Amino acid sequence: MKTFEHKNLRGASLEDRDYQSNISKACLKQSTMVILPTGMGKTVIALRVILERLHVGPVLLMAPTKPLAQQHAEFLEEHISSGVNLFTGAIPPLQREPLWKSSGIIVSTPQVVSKDIENGRVSLKSFSLLIFDEAHRAVGNYAYVSIGRHYLSVADNHLAIGMTASPGSSKSEIIRLCRDLGISAVEKRDETDPDVRPYIQPIKTSWIRVEMPASVKHIANQLRGLQDYLCGKLYKQGLLDRPRKVSTTMLLEAGRKLQAQYIRTKPRTPPQIFNSMTTQAMTMKVAHAVLTVETQGIVQFLDYAVRIEKDAKEKKRGNRANKWLHSNSDWKAAVEIAKSNKDNHPKLQRLIELVQLRLQSGSSRFIIFAEIRHTATLIVENLKTIEEARPVRFVGQSSRENDKGMTQKQQKEILSRFRDGEFNILVTTSVGEEGLDIPSTDAVIFYEPVSSAIRLIQRRGRTGRNRPGEAFIFVTSESRDEAALWSSKGKEKRMHDLFSTGRMEIDLPTPEELAGTNIIEKPEDGSAQTTFRSD
Repeated sequence: MKTFEHKNLRGASLEDRDYQSNISKACLKQSTMVILPTGMGKTVIALRVILERLHVGPVLLMAPTKPLAQQHAEFLEEHISSGVNLFTGAIPPLQREPLWKSSGIIVSTPQVVSKDIENGRVSLKSFSLLIFDEAHRAVGNYAYVSIGRHYLSVADNHLAIGMTASPGSSKSEIIRLCRDLGISAVEKRDETDPDVRPYIQPIKTSWIRVEMPASVKHIANQLRGLQDYLCGKLYKQGLLDRPRKVSTTMLLEAGRKLQAQYIRTKPRTPPQIFNSMTTQAMTMKVAHAVLTVETQGIVQFLDYAVRIEKDAKEKKRGNRANKWLHSNSDWKAAVEIAKSNKDNHPKLQRLIELVQLRLQSGSSRFIIFAEIRHTATLIVENLKTIEEARPVRFVGQSSRENDKGMTQKQQKEILSRFRDGEFNILVTTSVGEEGLDIPSTDAVIFYEPVSSAIRLIQRRGRTGRNRPGEAFIFVTSESRDEAALWSSKGKEKRMHDLFSTGRMEIDLPTPEELAGTNIIEKPEDGSAQTTFRSD
């Protein structure tokens, strides 16, 4: 194995991979978005660039969560002789301020950096390199956006790197992302590139179709009648383009319209706006109930209905939408049908059969992704009936009603035990999709498809690192599972098509233009050119 060498490199040897070398050289020439599948060593590329920029000025690497930031800090401390300081919200601002001036390498969560810039504790003027890990997070008001713009406007020796497995599926999305981070080029690699092929293992993807039970269809149809009634009300109020076959995206857009109306009219907001906001909230809840019963099962729908009922009975704090739903006859009918049909969704039995078969054929470690915590719990309980299976649930830090989240310490302990083989099946929600140091597995199982190309790529990248991997995606026929599956596949294909040459160049505003203008997109032709308008 050819190893990478540098005078300031220390610790265990790192393989000198051609694609990492090629991309890091490109990153040193201009600010670059690095797009690589999960598990292909984006952090090693960051390390190689850091080693070449330390003599120019201090370096800042940012990661969206505290565990991921800590993971990066530990990796850099292991391999670079220079000191590394880790900044999170747990370190007081007064303690951070002098460290900004004296540190060579800082690893931080972006919220800390944004607050310190805003409060005058730091300027990024002297920094020679900024690295944005999981750069696709830079949307809207996320801290990466303000940091990227600040750095572009003040830096003496500007160089920025974004790292992600999937930046988006449209050219306009990617251009916006790069502009916000001060990035002017994109370097993408996947399994088809000649400098990558020697280092990767194939991943076989299989779709497992499950028929929707008649009882589930009955409940879903009952709920859809209620959803159509509510959508009809929103349509009459001009908040939807049509009264039937309304997507979640359309409902979210209706919510944004109402929020804008509320902001424009407060403090004298008309009662009808509040009534419409309640209707939109009820419609979202019914849509979620349809999704839950079709793709998760009756047991999970009943769990959701119980939570709505409990909130509705809170006299003072109860949510208006929940109170209305709980008293609605169509909702009550759906709940009663569900109570008389408490069988598990056939997905669960097919999942047990799949895991049992794969264990018997020699697979040793799995990750199972489930959208809903209650589903993750049911999966773990049922997998425990398999003799060779040692499953464990892995969820985020936030708590739900009757479901306390995991602390960072608990998360690290579970991952360590999974890595050591004490557990061989990790059943996780979306918290397991990105960033965390989860070891490679023989197979990744999607209990339901995801509509996002980013999430599809992140999840699938948990297998096929050191040996060939498999991905299994469960799909309930005639349900929203099918729409989610084709949506993510289409978005991923469009993203790959954008980078058929592996590289893209993007025009950026100058610091002067950034400080005194608004950027106007040209969505009609997707051009990378930038048009400016004075404030």
